[in-house]
Amino acid sequence: MVFAILFLIVGGYVTYAYVQYHRIPNNVAVKVENPQRQKVELGKSYKMMTFNIGYGSYPPSFSFFMDGGPDVRAYSKQAVKDAINEDIRLIKSEQPDFGNIQEIDWQGDRSQHVDEPQMVQSALSEYTSVLTQNYDSAYLFYPLTDPIGKAKSGILTYSKYQIDSSRRYQLPMETNFNKFFDLDRAFDVNVLPIKDSSKHFVIFNTHLSAFIKDQKIQRQQLTTLFDAMKKYVDAGDYVICGADYNHVLAGKAHPELTWMKEFPTADLTKGMRVVAPTNAPTVRSLDVPYVKSNPKNTFGIIDGFLVSENIKEFSVKTIDNDFKSSDHQPVVMNFELMK
Repeated sequence: MVFAILFLIVGGYVTYAYVQYHRIPNNVAVKVENPQRQKVELGKSYKMMTFNIGYGSYPPSFSFFMDGGPDVRAYSKQAVKDAINEDIRLIKSEQPDFGNIQEIDWQGDRSQHVDEPQMVQSALSEYTSVLTQNYDSAYLFYPLTDPIGKAKSGILTYSKYQIDSSRRYQLPMETNFNKFFDLDRAFDVNVLPIKDSSKHFVIFNTHLSAFIKDQKIQRQQLTTLFDAMKKYVDAGDYVICGADYNHVLAGKAHPELTWMKEFPTADLTKGMRVVAPTNAPTVRSLDVPYVKSNPKNTFGIIDGFLVSENIKEFSVKTIDNDFKSSDHQPVVMNFELMK
């Protein structure tokens, strides 16, 4: 009888997971919020930030179960709010003209149901913004003793300058049972007009898969992203992708980890290049807590920019805040759209 009940429970859950699973449609328009009217200009210096905020749930003491640690959900709602407020402080202290955020949650069990986009957008009232959903997951009953639950999560792009349009595009995903653990992935394309020019400034934002087991799918994700960039590069537009690539952009790779393999620079779209910081790591592993005096984590540089050749970068650096609010640290780049 006990085995029959367990079979019904497990079978019922698997059925629920498959019935609930869905991918957000491909090539869909995304709403541009709080529109600005000032246009970017050629020959002017700008600053851009990219930052995976880890859905406000990864303070230095946190070690995540998917990396081998004991922690699953954020410690508390207040802890999430404190982390997001620290992210906002970092953004305001840098005053970027443009920014990409990855792993921003709303209605997430793992992030204690804090509406993180609302917090960020309210605080950055001088910016227009685009919130693109990555996934709307079913309830994940894993780990069994402390399930991570449901989540709505995405990527957010913000700009002090006019964004004409934004579209969301799917990335390839595994189609077996592993899809329930890595969830949906996407990138968005934000098109900005340039003053007195027929060309455009195009900002890509994405967060590639971290724990995917099929390396073929990892390569396909990158190829899909590169192919999308080619359209704009070939047209002579100015292109930047600020993202968490889950591949090492600079420094030492760790191929034993699914999210720290070497970035395939040789396959990058012709006319694009990697711009990454080297002053400090952008990510830490979550197998153990972060302790600055005796760090045991694996560190790497997996966040940064892909930049077209008609853009000149003046500097790029990691903003090192000892991983206070996330397992990632923000990266900023100063650049110019060349005439």
